[in-house]
Amino acid sequence: MTLNERNIFIEEMKKIGDVWTQEQVMRVYEHQSLQEALNDRWSSLTEFVNTIERILN
Repeated sequence: MTLNERNIFIEEMKKIGDVWTQEQVMRVYEHQSLQEALNDRWSSLTEFVNTIERILN
């Protein structure tokens, strides 16, 4: 992932309160495209929210 793509990822996640550093993005998504990283993170967040909803209900 390029520096510009990492910055885009960080900004997109920041919009929903999911704060990342450059180092974290590189460690987790270094070998993935921006779109793959965004898709993976959204999937993880969706799964997390669904789990919380099941617990609360």
